[in-house]
Amino acid sequence: MSHTRTKILVFGYLPPPYFGPSVTYQALMKSEFPRRFDVTFINMATARHVSDVEAFRVGKLFRMAWIILLETYYLLTHRFDFCSCPISVNRNAFLRDALFLAVARMFRVPTVVYAHGNNLPDFYDRSSPLMRRVIKATCSRAVGGIVMGNRLRPNLERWLPQERIFPATDGVQIFSPMPELPKDRKGISVLYLGNLIPEKGVFVVLESAARIRKQRRDIRFIFAGAWFKSSDEHRARELVLREGLTDGVEFVGRVIGEQKWQLLVTADMLVFPTFYYYETLGLVLLEAMQAGLPVVTTPRASIPDIIEEGVNGLMVAEQDPLDLANKILRLADDPALRQRMGAANREKFHRLYTHEHYGQRMIRVFEELAACRDR
Repeated sequence: MSHTRTKILVFGYLPPPYFGPSVTYQALMKSEFPRRFDVTFINMATARHVSDVEAFRVGKLFRMAWIILLETYYLLTHRFDFCSCPISVNRNAFLRDALFLAVARMFRVPTVVYAHGNNLPDFYDRSSPLMRRVIKATCSRAVGGIVMGNRLRPNLERWLPQERIFPATDGVQIFSPMPELPKDRKGISVLYLGNLIPEKGVFVVLESAARIRKQRRDIRFIFAGAWFKSSDEHRARELVLREGLTDGVEFVGRVIGEQKWQLLVTADMLVFPTFYYYETLGLVLLEAMQAGLPVVTTPRASIPDIIEEGVNGLMVAEQDPLDLANKILRLADDPALRQRMGAANREKFHRLYTHEHYGQRMIRVFEELAACRDR
């Protein structure tokens, strides 16, 4: 291997908006990764709010043109060993990602695709013949691909051999000092944290809350996050009024920094009953683990690699409010179980899922790619 530092052009997202990929790259760039390699980072975010991520805006075209000019400048003035870029699972975003990677290949820079989403093969199968050619060319011409867990290898197996697919589970930054637990806590607090999207289980939680509040008035539900669509917010507030949940359900909006961690340490459990088709692992689960919370979630995608049934969380069937209600009540009725699972989560987080652990996983990916290049 060369003794000079490997030079990597990294495309990624930084907040705002706060969503999975932007939090991921924020953690990566604060790890050892950019210190180990000579990293040039291009922020490819074109939206300021989560509701604009998939919406067409003329301003996005200007932002994209600027990114291509910036990429071209870097490629003209640097000699990169690799160019890494996330690939999306919707047409317009994938075409953008493919263009960034194609420009790098024009300068003979080896490319690495980073699959932040899930079900890429299905996206390929549902695409037009022309789009299929773009997807195939983008993935098969890469020297390697990164997925967010072993269970997600099939996303790239159609185009890359096994030895060129690298699992690199995410990590999140350590928040310190952690807020202190209030001394006057009463009742049970159930927290949903993340962007408010139906497929992430928001309405499953609300329907479970309606069942639980008929039996227990000491259990409160807090939803923290930004609504993806105003129509979903309207529907949720109508449900709260219809089911008489106004005194047991609170929407606090998007939270970041200390406000977010205050909610986490104050909660008794985190619920994340996702059935999102493109789900990978749910970064909010790692945040809950850091805060020492038990979690209730679904066995979708790579989540079972992180959450073990009965050890650091409970699994529920997808889109099943009754099952979710029963699991919430089980934790609510068993303080010792909550404490045991919370302690297991805190230990596992610090052992495997800090941003530095994530950085080390990414370092190993590019060290192996560099070693293959130099053979």
